[in-house]
Amino acid sequence: MRRVSRQSPLLEFQLDLREVKHMAPHVLASAVASAGAGRHLAPVLWRAYGQRALELKKRFTVADLRRFLQGHAAANVKDAALFRDLLKAVWQGDPATPPKDLCSIAISLAKLKCDAGSFDDLAEHFARERALEGLESIDVSSLANAFSRVSCAHAPFLRALAAQLRQDAAGAAPVAAAMALNAFAVMKHCDKELFEALVTGSVRPCVGDFTMTQAALTVDALARCSEVTEDLARQAFRSFVDHWLRVGQLSFAECEDLARLASSAVRLQVEDAGLNAALARLGLRRVGSFSAAQLGVFCAALARLPSEGREAFLSVAALRALPQALRSMGLVDLALVAQAMATCDITFTSEAVALFQQRLAETAKEELAHLAADRAAELASLAAALERIAEGSKVLAGADGKQLLASIRPLSMDLIARRALRLRTAAALMALHAEFRVRDVALLDALGSISETRISPVLAGRLLRGMAPLGNPVKSLLLLIDDSFGASRGYQRSLPALSADLFAAALLDFAYLSEETINSLLSAAQACCESDAIPSDRALRLKCAAELSAAAHARLRGTAVGESGSAAWLADWAVEVSGSDPQLAPALVPPAPQGLRRSVFAALRRAGQEVPLPGLSAEVGFVSDLATKGGVAVEVNGPERFYLDSVEPLACCRLKHRALSAAFPAVKVSWWEWPSDPAEQDRFLSVDISGLDPVEPVDYEKMLAEAAQMPSRGAEGYEASV
Repeated sequence: MRRVSRQSPLLEFQLDLREVKHMAPHVLASAVASAGAGRHLAPVLWRAYGQRALELKKRFTVADLRRFLQGHAAANVKDAALFRDLLKAVWQGDPATPPKDLCSIAISLAKLKCDAGSFDDLAEHFARERALEGLESIDVSSLANAFSRVSCAHAPFLRALAAQLRQDAAGAAPVAAAMALNAFAVMKHCDKELFEALVTGSVRPCVGDFTMTQAALTVDALARCSEVTEDLARQAFRSFVDHWLRVGQLSFAECEDLARLASSAVRLQVEDAGLNAALARLGLRRVGSFSAAQLGVFCAALARLPSEGREAFLSVAALRALPQALRSMGLVDLALVAQAMATCDITFTSEAVALFQQRLAETAKEELAHLAADRAAELASLAAALERIAEGSKVLAGADGKQLLASIRPLSMDLIARRALRLRTAAALMALHAEFRVRDVALLDALGSISETRISPVLAGRLLRGMAPLGNPVKSLLLLIDDSFGASRGYQRSLPALSADLFAAALLDFAYLSEETINSLLSAAQACCESDAIPSDRALRLKCAAELSAAAHARLRGTAVGESGSAAWLADWAVEVSGSDPQLAPALVPPAPQGLRRSVFAALRRAGQEVPLPGLSAEVGFVSDLATKGGVAVEVNGPERFYLDSVEPLACCRLKHRALSAAFPAVKVSWWEWPSDPAEQDRFLSVDISGLDPVEPVDYEKMLAEAAQMPSRGAEGYEASV
């Protein structure tokens, strides 16, 4: 039985390959427009259309080209070389060309993602005087949107667009205002007069007429250009929020709208508990519908908008959405998600950690290839992404630190060579290496080549605390830190920050820091303690005392007591705060492995040397792992006390050994040299302990009593205690 066609004869003609080769220009243009609208996507058909268009390009009119490109845009069939040749052959800048046709051509080229070079001639044409006459505000906004999609920021053209839009601002429809504001924000051409005209003439009077998508585009554009809109952006955002919460319109927001709104609220520093809760609630409903990029932006923004539902959304996102989204995220998206989860202490699942590491390695290679081909995104955004990844690494429980650092190392070195890395990123990278116990001397030396004339005391502290655990002083950075601390002696800092800085300086043996800087830090810490500006939290207070004690004793070992009165005063103050009980001293080094510690303790018991106390403490911020009856401090060093793939102890462990050795005979038992045979263990300890000078047994009750009766704080008190 003969099959009856449901297509019209005209459509059959337009889709017939035999007829394409005989079509006239206007017939071909109509056929392409019809095929695109009907989504007829046979590749052979579109190749035939393209070949026929090249044959007829000298006979094409601008109207034919407009319909031809509209058809390709509707079907999303791209051929940049074909479009460029046709545009060059059909239009040579004739000023009499109807502006609506050229506007439509530009919009179609933007949809087809042609390069910005195809728009240069169009931009020069529209930049001429009166070239935009005859276009309505929606056409001008669409034209601006087209140029923003290809990042063609032609300054004279943008000025002409802004002038035309200002004339029609009062009568612009919401869709036109939203597109215009978004286009100018994307192209970073923040025209203050244009933004004020559109907000006062089209946005504020018609808040209720904007759809959620239009409103989200509008507030996002205003937030991006908040430096010129000032309070106007915040007022417009507030108007939208009040309207949404009053009529319940926020529930119609899609995932992209939610991401834009949350990001805008952060940029504009809008504090609204109702809005924050609504964003978290709506995000939780659509948690599985976010794209990878949208999820990254929304998580990063929501982490900075406190609400009751924030942690709930991030927890569900980490459990349900991330395993799928991580597979398609870019480097910037990975950084945003990691920082957001770290801000709210939401840890990744083991599956998400593995996917994160795998995707991080892939995207880092991609960005490195883009850098080599000069096709990368802004260097500043890549540097910021590295900083966020470094700061958000604590959510990667169980991650392979060596693999993670190796995946971002080539990109980091390339950005350093291009002078695109800032010192705040360097501080985050050093802290990340310290967390994973990876000592990369070559990278540290490269970070030392970053040049900045002056840094704040806060950044100086971050650099010092990131560098110190690695035990590798970088001269150029330490000199910069010294200048920052020296130039800001009147700067008020908290006791936890000062104690952490002093402890970090002690880990580096105060290398390259001037006497004036060290004494000023010690004096500032003493001033905080004297004014009782100490933390109320007991654990934090004890940590400060331990760090100050360790730093003060390290300082006193290198100078006379009389020459460092603040150090002696702080050492005495730390004893008064924490007492002489070794159990009160917080751990400034990784703990000893329990199995190895029990084995060494059993060997000491067999030798009759065990002491049933945590260890020996010289009130220096450290407690030995074990001790003998003869007052010998025994350090039990497991793998966590050494740099990764190295037998070199951590900087904090070296400082601890120096501190204990200054007060007691000290023995180190490392995990790789401890024998498994009990007889060999006894022989190992007998050799180490017998070679030490005997000392009087430590009377802990007497030490506690002396600490309780210690004289007033200061250098004299310290000398008396010693």
